[in-house]
Amino acid sequence: MYRVMTESAGRASSVAPYDLASAAHDYPIWEGLPRRTVLLCTHPRSGSTLLGEALYFAGGLGCPLEYFHAGFRPSFARRWDAPNYDSLSTAVRRHRTTSDGTMGVKLFWRDIEEIARDADPELERFANIPPSDVPADYYAALAGHVARLFPNPSFIHLWREDKLRQAVSAVLAVETGRWRSIPGTTQETAPATAPFDIERIERIMGYSDFCHGHFRNLFAAMGVTPHRLTYEALTADYAATVRALLRNLGSTADPQTPRMRRQADSASEAMVLRYLRERAMPVRRA
Repeated sequence: MYRVMTESAGRASSVAPYDLASAAHDYPIWEGLPRRTVLLCTHPRSGSTLLGEALYFAGGLGCPLEYFHAGFRPSFARRWDAPNYDSLSTAVRRHRTTSDGTMGVKLFWRDIEEIARDADPELERFANIPPSDVPADYYAALAGHVARLFPNPSFIHLWREDKLRQAVSAVLAVETGRWRSIPGTTQETAPATAPFDIERIERIMGYSDFCHGHFRNLFAAMGVTPHRLTYEALTADYAATVRALLRNLGSTADPQTPRMRRQADSASEAMVLRYLRERAMPVRRA
């Protein structure tokens, strides 16, 4: 059995509440099912907040947040009086569907599995099994729950190629609670620091591969081709990358200037360099 590392996905708090999660950013009440769902399938520290904001501020594509994730879910559940997945799904549709019927949702792999296991506890037997060892009927079961909660989905698959810097970013975010930097909405603090733990970094890197492997298998089982993009492409040419995604989703909007600031700093780069240095050292024998 594959022991996964979930800490990088286990907290979603920041120094200040995320403004897009507030009631001020709810849409007018929508009754019934959305006409379509934009599903941003990703992993923490992959640029998903940057991309989600690009979709939101373009207009008409919803506000893809982690409504079903362990970190954000409790606050939405309290605000909308939605104590379980079914009632929360209804509330998200009601409050977070645009006037033309589009709902945006961000999903981590853990979220999909938890949604499915809540409805069918028998699926727990597949917990922590690597993608290469999971039977096809497991993905068929998950696909059914995705279809049940997210009508007429369009899939985006966002991942980060540099797994080391992704893991270091996750360690620092977990230790400090600094998950994003948006001038005027988050409190700026001293540079992030965290104990160096090479095994922790490698567990997080392994868990990212684990989750994206499952995502790819699920897409194949559903017979869908997501719009694929990487963090590296998004940050190297934000305007072109976002524009291509908007056109793929049927939007003629132009990308807005991002309000988020890059969080990588000297502390994160020092941890990356220490990892590379220590992993390159030969093993000393007694």
